[in-house]
Amino acid sequence: MRAKSPQEAYELLCSKRGSRIVGGGGWMRLSTRPVGTVIDLTDCGLDAIDEVSDDPVFGRALRIGAYVTLGTFERDGRVADATDGAASCAVRDIVGVQFRNLVTVGGSVCGRFGFSDVCLLLLALGADLEFVGGGRISIEAFLLDTAPCRDVLTHVIVPACPVRASYQAVRRQATDFPLINACAARTERGWRVAVGARPGRPRLVAGASAGGGIEAKPATPSISFDPTPEEVAAACSAAEGLVYSNNMLASGAYRREVAPVLVRRAIEAACGAASLQGAAAAAADRPEMGEGAR
Repeated sequence: MRAKSPQEAYELLCSKRGSRIVGGGGWMRLSTRPVGTVIDLTDCGLDAIDEVSDDPVFGRALRIGAYVTLGTFERDGRVADATDGAASCAVRDIVGVQFRNLVTVGGSVCGRFGFSDVCLLLLALGADLEFVGGGRISIEAFLLDTAPCRDVLTHVIVPACPVRASYQAVRRQATDFPLINACAARTERGWRVAVGARPGRPRLVAGASAGGGIEAKPATPSISFDPTPEEVAAACSAAEGLVYSNNMLASGAYRREVAPVLVRRAIEAACGAASLQGAAAAAADRPEMGEGAR
């Protein structure tokens, strides 16, 4: 069914048992859940990216419609500026151009897939999500929630403040799923560093420093605006302490070994700290495909 508005889509979703919102449809076959009614949001006007200067949380922000394709997300200059080019780096290896011109940002987010490069990027950027039904929540809270989503995502809201960001990943080959990935973002609000493809959902491993405007979880080390080697080492240690498991792409042991290396690289690239102590060690620790990844 093609809904005429997000509100109509929400009412259909609530009233029809087994109904489901369709994004680009690229990953629907990964689910074994039976679908009674597919709800299409094509006519709901959610395929635009708008700049706003009066967002109640971020001030300047990008409001990215849920039906914006990953191809548009990858190529849009405003998204590139708001992510320091990390958006293009994060999605450019997702299958291929035709696929990225079909699948949507909203579908990538609502799938909450562990391998999602998009969720990882948005988590590091500290994005918010707007739902009909659930209101506005942080993407961190959404990824931590284990209940099925029964709301309609309308927009992803990304801060448009100056940012330095870096996305890092290890893949067997281009267009393959990441074996492990990491993203670090530094703004005037502070730092956010996340690890994904564990193969579980992305998780923050470091937050902003005290007083930086974003509260870090007690379990996550804080990083000052100009990180010290000790702070970087603490973030790497936190990454190593996440839960990792095996799948057909790589072992949990391999992921645990590589994740801290990617976190260090992401932080150093985001702050441009070629002189940061430990950079040489990170280069020497460049992960190679070994037995654990087979």
